[in-house]
Amino acid sequence: MRKIITALFLILFTASLQTAYADNVIPTASASAIKASPASSDYSRSYKTSSENLLYLLLAAINEHNYSIEEIQFKTGSVLFKAYQKEFLASIASKDGYNSFIKIIPTDNNYNFSPLLLQKLHNYLENNTGISFQKII
Repeated sequence: MRKIITALFLILFTASLQTAYADNVIPTASASAIKASPASSDYSRSYKTSSENLLYLLLAAINEHNYSIEEIQFKTGSVLFKAYQKEFLASIASKDGYNSFIKIIPTDNNYNFSPLLLQKLHNYLENNTGISFQKII
């Protein structure tokens, strides 16, 4: 039974890696959407899930949209990722056992980027907060 679970996990893991190596393509949008910076409320949001669960959901969202993960800090709850030739830092903090807070900001303090990036990540997180991750081992 353990071999079957391990085999299924490896198959799912390798299937998810296929999308991780795809090239990032800048979405075509109007010139006004690219020049407009996101609203200040888009940078940070709170979710009704644990901080550990939110970290795993964020990693899944980054992988889903083919952004590249540069660095993960599990103790501090931060993820450095690259999207559209720009690096972003996502920080996760726990309010209490059931509520968490996420903040996504560009590392170069240049806030002139498409708001679609933040909208995609937050939409994925909102739609999947009901999913909880469990340790297999």
